[in-house]
Amino acid sequence: MISPFARVAVVTAIVLGTVPLQRGASPRVTIDSGVLEGAVDSATGVLVFRGIPYAAAPVGSLRWRPPRPAQRWTGVRPAHDLGHNCMQGQPYSDIDPFAAGISEDCLYLNVWTTSLGNGARRPVMVWIHGGGFFAGFGGEGRHNGARLAQKGAVVVTLNYRLGPFGFFTHPALAAESPRHSSGNYGLLDQIAALQWVRRNIARFGGDPTRVTIFGESAGGMSVGSLIASPLAKGLFARAILESGTGVGVGVLRQDAARAASMQLAESLGVKGTGAEAAKQLRAVNADTLLAVSRRIGQPGAPRFFPVVDGWVLPHPVDSTLLNGSANIVPVIVGSNRDEGDEWMGAPTRTFARLMSARGAPTYLYMFSRVGDDSVNRQRGAYHSAEITFVFGRPSPILPSAGHTAYDAMLADAMSDYWVEFATRGDPNGAAEGKWSPWPRYSAATDALLEFGPDIRPRTMVKRAPYDSLDAVARAKGEIRP
Repeated sequence: MISPFARVAVVTAIVLGTVPLQRGASPRVTIDSGVLEGAVDSATGVLVFRGIPYAAAPVGSLRWRPPRPAQRWTGVRPAHDLGHNCMQGQPYSDIDPFAAGISEDCLYLNVWTTSLGNGARRPVMVWIHGGGFFAGFGGEGRHNGARLAQKGAVVVTLNYRLGPFGFFTHPALAAESPRHSSGNYGLLDQIAALQWVRRNIARFGGDPTRVTIFGESAGGMSVGSLIASPLAKGLFARAILESGTGVGVGVLRQDAARAASMQLAESLGVKGTGAEAAKQLRAVNADTLLAVSRRIGQPGAPRFFPVVDGWVLPHPVDSTLLNGSANIVPVIVGSNRDEGDEWMGAPTRTFARLMSARGAPTYLYMFSRVGDDSVNRQRGAYHSAEITFVFGRPSPILPSAGHTAYDAMLADAMSDYWVEFATRGDPNGAAEGKWSPWPRYSAATDALLEFGPDIRPRTMVKRAPYDSLDAVARAKGEIRP
């Protein structure tokens, strides 16, 4: 028979989400909106909670508004399956959003952890997916956080509004905003997810004071935007930017963003900039809105991106870094060798120089590993090739990413560096003696770590062409140190 005191202790532990998991039991945790029941990953034993709502569904009158708090629920909410993915097509063959379904009701996140609320306070890694701000989702197979969790992190991946749903910059919406701002709803979603992490992640064994945001491509650009946003201040302690920073590409000026949004509204037959126009736009069917948005603008030109709106982003990322108003934290930043120097490589080094000049511990990398098969030899170290290595498990998800013993070792190394950085703001430390030392970046040395045929520190291999591109950018009035 359980004593009254023991019964009270058990009930208290259940409420706090700290009960040790019994064999065969499903993990449960209580967060600020209710009780969740997750699952145990059969391959790793890691606990995973999928499809957790971190904000209210941005539908109906909430379309194109800052995210509202998630509704509370009663009873136990299953967290076994992914939530809906945000509205999108399938422009990339390697991103299939339809298995979980697409919907405007898409503000969900996923958590991987090895134990619940046991006082360990492990570092937290919050992944922001790429996809050009019009595709992608947090629950992609290559974003599986189990391996990083096994190495000591609590991993969070999330969805955020995309395309015209996430970055619609229309004067009718700005007119109704108390801050006279429109657009950047996708960034506001990311900020809401980080606020959810701050409130709830201790229940999953995470330390809310040691949150690392990391992302690739549009995810990296999002991380750069969050570094520049005053609304994200205090929500993260470190940042990792992979093949995207928001410098050079990834953030639009107000006039360009507004022109694309006005063109979309006119294509939908909506004219004017007042309350009636906003009402008509919110009444448009989501599928219609998505379909029409694909037909505007020049092919390949950015249309619905983060925008300098005076509120979420008061200034461009590079200006914010230069004037010192950014959220200065330790950073890892890098790019892949064969992505293209002008749009990715040189701006990445610019970001590293701007951050290091502000005193932020900065670690630069170049990913140059090319798979041994003929397809990869032709593609080179392509855009997004590093993702599965960062998550510590290349071959089970994308065989083309590498399937040799060396690739497995490289994935082990990159995930070690990333977790170590999330732990203490320096990718060295626990990796010392096991992996190569990673030199801290400065403009004087242009030092980086290359992840290629081997792992080794070296000087920037493209220093001369990047210097030339910087000179061209300065001539155009762009910020380059």
